[in-house]
Amino acid sequence: MQQAYCLNHIIKKEIRQQGFSSISHFSKVSGINRGVLSATLNEHSPKSISIQQLDQMSKALHKPPGWLYDEFLMESFPSNDKLNWRKLKPFLVRCIQLNRTANLHALLDRLASLPGQLNHIFELAEELVQENDYIAIRDLYETIIRHEKDHHSEKLAISHYRIFNMEIGLDLEKNYRVAISFEPFYQKLPIHLKLDALLQLAFHSYILQDWERVKKYAVELHQLSRSLYEQLYTQESTGESAVLSSLLRPLVVYYGQSYLLRFCSLELEGKYEEARQYLEPFRDLSWFRGLDEAGKKEVHKFSLYAKFNEYNLELLQGNQQALPRYLKLMEEHPLEILPSLFILLKASNIHYWNIDPVLAQYEDVIYPADMLESINIRQSYTAQADLNRHVHIYYQLALYHLNRGKPLEQLDVILSAMEETIKNFNNSRIVDCLALLHKLQTIPKMETK
Repeated sequence: MQQAYCLNHIIKKEIRQQGFSSISHFSKVSGINRGVLSATLNEHSPKSISIQQLDQMSKALHKPPGWLYDEFLMESFPSNDKLNWRKLKPFLVRCIQLNRTANLHALLDRLASLPGQLNHIFELAEELVQENDYIAIRDLYETIIRHEKDHHSEKLAISHYRIFNMEIGLDLEKNYRVAISFEPFYQKLPIHLKLDALLQLAFHSYILQDWERVKKYAVELHQLSRSLYEQLYTQESTGESAVLSSLLRPLVVYYGQSYLLRFCSLELEGKYEEARQYLEPFRDLSWFRGLDEAGKKEVHKFSLYAKFNEYNLELLQGNQQALPRYLKLMEEHPLEILPSLFILLKASNIHYWNIDPVLAQYEDVIYPADMLESINIRQSYTAQADLNRHVHIYYQLALYHLNRGKPLEQLDVILSAMEETIKNFNNSRIVDCLALLHKLQTIPKMETK
């Protein structure tokens, strides 16, 4: 009762100090019903203040968001037997929205030890994470991870999956470490999240050139997507719409990527003929049932990827006659220019071709004024993939100029730009690449002395 008196006393004192003449006056300004307001501020009334009412009063009194939250916490939830979820949930949501982590942690630590409350915490986290990016949502999932006793539970796996997604950024080496840390938990995910987790794990392994892991995840992705497809369309199924609507991407994406990932990893390993066998399965996926408009767009993308990748093999294996058609395809599809430039440079270095006119034509793509801005403009690839491509393009470009005995002054600007950008990423492989570029830069200059 003393705590309630303290909260009510502070509010009523503030109302008087700000010159409100009556409860009716403050009711109009705050938007709280006069009768409700009167009962709430009556220290002898059993009716307690709700968090919504406290926020309305704070706004009317020109107080910052979160005013008196500490007092509200002490009054409303003085002991564990007073932890009512219907009242707790709105307060937790507001603490998350305002990033009031001290209040949030104080409640979560108490809740986690009580029977059934972990389920409430998890359900709230899943409700909020779908449409919001509040930083403090992470605290809900971390509470599940710390306190869930069943190591095989689905909500534990989902919590790890959500944290995994929150950790991903532009530090490519860190992304890979995060992916490896998450790996033990993806098997327990529900199928719609497991498909996406496999795709992401394969992607981050691909970025760091862990080809065995890429192929492992791609095989699992193929098995799972094919199994789901057969379950939906070749067997009796009554839950098609529910299953498909829960997927984060069209089912055809996971099926097609299971082939594309294996193709790309083998291509980059130099196993061109082995890679070729994975080209046809994603060239034409129009037979795939259940395609909506989004799915049809993905089928078109896979067809385009197959066309580019077929030319990739031709070029890498020395077919220079394919070059004019490849360049025309690049002009028709500007979003594919960046990965195509890497292939052109790599093929040119293998077979000693001269592609100076092509490099001049796409100078603005190779040497963007602001690399991060350039990366973020592109919508078809993630920022991580584009950063990775730029790094490998510069590596191949250094070799290209070195093979021709040209001085590398033209790379000076890019080296300084790359160094400035890379400071933010702390990626060991990129730093190694830069070190090699510096070393290469000195060789032609020494020869010309």
